[in-house]
Formats: sequence, C-alpha cells, structure tokens
Amino acid sequence: MTSMTDTRPSSTAPPKRRLRNYLLDSRFQLKYTGYVVTVTLLVASVLGAIAYQFSVEQTEQLTITAAMYPDLHPEVAEDLEGWSRAQDRRVLFAIVGGVALLTLVLAVTGILVTHKIVGPAYKMKLLLNRVARGKLSLSGRLRQGDELQDVFEAFANMVEALREEQAREVRELDAAIDEMREAGTPDGVLAHVVEVRDRMQSALD
Repeated sequence: MTSMTDTRPSSTAPPKRRLRNYLLDSRFQLKYTGYVVTVTLLVASVLGAIAYQFSVEQTEQLTITAAMYPDLHPEVAEDLEGWSRAQDRRVLFAIVGGVALLTLVLAVTGILVTHKIVGPAYKMKLLLNRVARGKLSLSGRLRQGDELQDVFEAFANMVEALREEQAREVRELDAAIDEMREAGTPDGVLAHVVEVRDRMQSALD
C-alpha cells in the first residue's frame, strides 16, 4: 500500500521577505499603485493650491490694510509684508513637502498591499504548473496576512482529492499485478502495466 503524503500547507516558519521579491508582477503592481498615486496627487494638488491661494490672499489683504494707515512706520509695514511673504513660502513648502511625502507613502503602501494579492497568485501559478506536470503535491504555504487564503485552501483540497484517487488506483494496480503474477503472466507482458503503475506512483512522491 502506498502511503499518502500530506498536501496541506506545512506549519514551518514562513520564509523571510526580501525587498526584491515585493514586485512579483511589476506591471500590475506599478499600474495599480500609479492609479492610486495619480488620483491622490490630483486631489492633494487642488486642495494645496486652494490653501496656498488663501494664504496669498490673506497677505494681499494685510498689505492693503497696512496701506490704509499712512501713519504706520514704513519699516514696520515692510517687516509686516516680509513676514507675510515668508508665511506664504512656508505654506507652499509645507504643501509641496506634504504632497511628496504622501506620494511616497502611498507608493510604498500600494506595492505592499498588491504584494499580498500578487504573491499568493504567483505561488498558486507555480503550483498549478507543478500539478499540470503530474506532481500531485504542494510545497510551502501562504504567509500570514496574505490574501486568497480561501482560494489556496480550495486548491489544496483539490490536490488532496486527486492524490487520494490516484493512490487508490495505484493500490488497485498493485493488486492486479500481484494477481497476474500469481497466474503466471510473464514479466515481459506485465512490464507496461508496471511502468504505468510506477509513473502514477511518482506523481505521489
């Protein structure tokens, strides 16, 4: 009787993630991240422009108000206007810096989030190719926090069902081969049956 090999995801510690492995499907991940970053940049730029325009209008209003007081010392008026202009520049720098930081954070977040989808999909594609080559076994498991856990579990159940069915057929072949040998069937006649049996067994190893 052939022993069954467990095809369930193993409980060994997950492999360490490396930076170069986060872009498994760069086309999809960068496209998705680009969409998110572009939309955010547009919204943030519009809001930033409104905030900066408001600051400039406040400066202009302050300048007009100062001009309405002829007794105001010129140096005081100049210092007041210079301070207002400096505030405008601070607002502008804060907006530009905030938008740049937001873009960077969103880009990194987008790659990390898509990696949790692309990573499992990539692993399942490799496993599907392995099954297509006749190997009815799974190696490794999805990492904690990855998406598509239910899909991977369904895939593992499918492979387990295929293994059980093939193991049953191997046992039946073993019994048939034993019966044929007891009946005196020449080994040359049994060779093809034994070859098929061994090939089916190799898919389970």
